[in-house]
Amino acid sequence: MKSLPDPEIVAAQEAQIINRARHYYLEAGIERILSDAPWVQKQHILSGVENFYKEAMSKIPSFTRYPEARYWVDYVIKRDKKLMELASLSFQDIAVLRSLHDFLTFRGYRDFGLKRKNIDEKCRVAFLPETDMGPMHIKNVDDPITYWEPEPPLPPKGHISRSIWYGKPFVIDGVGSGLHIDDEPEEIFPLPVREMVYHYADDTFSAVNFFKKYSNFWGGANLLIYDRKLNSVAIEKCSRNYFEFFGPDEKAGFTHVSGMVCRNSDSPQAHYQKEKRLFYRKLFNLPDDGPDALFWQACDKLESILKETLRSLGKTPKSSDVIELFTSPYPSGLRKDGLRLHPQQGLVSYTLKTNCYFFEKKLYYRWQRKSAEHNGIWQEEPEICQYEI
Repeated sequence: MKSLPDPEIVAAQEAQIINRARHYYLEAGIERILSDAPWVQKQHILSGVENFYKEAMSKIPSFTRYPEARYWVDYVIKRDKKLMELASLSFQDIAVLRSLHDFLTFRGYRDFGLKRKNIDEKCRVAFLPETDMGPMHIKNVDDPITYWEPEPPLPPKGHISRSIWYGKPFVIDGVGSGLHIDDEPEEIFPLPVREMVYHYADDTFSAVNFFKKYSNFWGGANLLIYDRKLNSVAIEKCSRNYFEFFGPDEKAGFTHVSGMVCRNSDSPQAHYQKEKRLFYRKLFNLPDDGPDALFWQACDKLESILKETLRSLGKTPKSSDVIELFTSPYPSGLRKDGLRLHPQQGLVSYTLKTNCYFFEKKLYYRWQRKSAEHNGIWQEEPEICQYEI
């Protein structure tokens, strides 16, 4: 087990990030809610978020059942207290930062009648253990372009310590996979489970066991995990109340995750997902052919494109073919250039960047899009960084 993090150091790092974009972290989420539901008073939402955060911080998990949590409860409390000081956050600010998403999912959408008119389709990730360039990890980062700012140019060479896999026994990458409305779990204390796992697991399988043990504390994401022995697993977890994992594809050996989907339509989690989607549409009298329903259909279609195309490439694909799949425009590929799922939906989805890693060759390829004010032009040729020891 590596050394545990210092809450004051982490708070200082977070404060720097927040202070560079305070509006994005503290206001933008509330603004999006009110644009969808202008009849709701802002203070009512903020009061609900504050109460949820206060309640969540008071619901200390059992250290008998979750012995690893003992240090992390204290860590979360000290980190948030220090962050409030360093970033000049009010109690309302820290509540919005930490609890807005969970409050909306468990209580807010239902209690305030908050319809999600604008829905952003999420990302995809794949790990291929054997290509012509060795093991390959590739991801499309998909989101609205509204707040997107391109990352600084990649240097042609960089120290290996800057790579995503440096010093890690396993790599975790993920995509969003949530529900508008989820049943509130028994455990709502905000344990940082994805941070904790690196302290108590040393390979893919022990990481899966840890995530399963702490299943009630996290959700809203599908994760892909692979370790130094190339063992890989996908975890699908749209709900805090369900946990499913999948090994590599039996036909071609790759592992993948897609945003907002359950690949096994007969699983308990998939049935629950469909039940909650139907509940949401009935609650707000939404049509079965409206933006919400078509959004989920598009997610399933993109999952199918990813899975079936990777299967067609076989067990030892050319990396260039995989890259073409991820960077070619939809519907022939997975890249979204302002995808609008329904005429009534104001929001359009973009692939903001594609990350591609060849860790045996110590290479990082990146494609990214210019910001909206520069017309969101896609970068056709990748930036390439060669990591060196």
